Amino acid sequence: MIATQTDYGVTAAAPPRGKDAMPSTTTDITPRAVLITGAAGLIGVPVVRVLRAWGFRVVAVDDGSAGTLHRLDEFGECTEVQPHVLDIRQRSELIQLMAAERPWAVVHLAAQHFIPACDSAPAETLAINVLGTQHVLDACAAHPPQRLVFASTADVYAANESPHREGDPPAPQGVYGWSKLFGERLLQDQAYRLGHCTAVVARLFNIYGPGDPHPHLLPEVLQQARHGQTLDLGDLNAARDFVYVDDVAEAVIALLRTPCAGIFNIGTGVPVAGRELVDLVGSLTGRHLETRVDPERLRNRSRPVSCANPERLRQLVPWWPHTPLREGIRRTIAADLRARADQSEGRAS
Repeated sequence: MIATQTDYGVTAAAPPRGKDAMPSTTTDITPRAVLITGAAGLIGVPVVRVLRAWGFRVVAVDDGSAGTLHRLDEFGECTEVQPHVLDIRQRSELIQLMAAERPWAVVHLAAQHFIPACDSAPAETLAINVLGTQHVLDACAAHPPQRLVFASTADVYAANESPHREGDPPAPQGVYGWSKLFGERLLQDQAYRLGHCTAVVARLFNIYGPGDPHPHLLPEVLQQARHGQTLDLGDLNAARDFVYVDDVAEAVIALLRTPCAGIFNIGTGVPVAGRELVDLVGSLTGRHLETRVDPERLRNRSRPVSCANPERLRQLVPWWPHTPLREGIRRTIAADLRARADQSEGRAS
């Protein structure tokens, strides 16, 4: 079952924040497995953590192409997390894994999503984001789970300075947005193949936090700030809806565990200009950071503002969002410092 874009009825009771956020009993979750694609990614690892906190067994699928497989090492001693190095373009292997594991739910995060990389390799982007999603649907059709969460993007929306609602008309500007909209359409078109599976589309806005392997704005600011006080960046006037990755993980699991269907924005509702983000980093690190425009970092297509209206999500997750931007950046900086200290110790030994 999947709702259309105009079907926003939510019948589930709104769960509170924290350990009571998702109704649960031991008999309800202990035997259940969740298969995650993109499990070693920025969002994938926090999703695995939340699932384990709730007692789920996790089938962690990732192809390692982003160089982040080591992030799953933290679960190395946990027999309830089973890593599988697998590319979602490998259709038969994915179907075989679904047949062997028979997961209760699937969270499909795997994608080519760094927009400059998407624009420079559109064929590969479509192969991963569209054909790969079709393969996930084929595996789900062969062995239907009860729940399916598909990670889409705010880039499916038409450019608009007002906060986006789920019913706003889609009009992507680039191959990444089109690939994700196509994925949404595949899910809607093929819902009949999935039996009684309840499907949810999570339209993600600008996710940030520890472990981002791509040079998005915050990791790029932190990387350059380690080497000097003048940063070469792109358009800092553009405003984005920055949402902390741990909040995203909890929202994804709330959607997974609630008998709802349809499309949900995963954003805070607060647009922040890139220049403000740089100033926050400077304030938290006690440094005055200057910026200059690097023409190579300017994108061919740009949205002046991208911001969510998250009210539909708040019907399910009343605490949303939990982490203020300043606190999220502080945690990201602290994690970055710890990671570099660990690397230094590793080299020294």
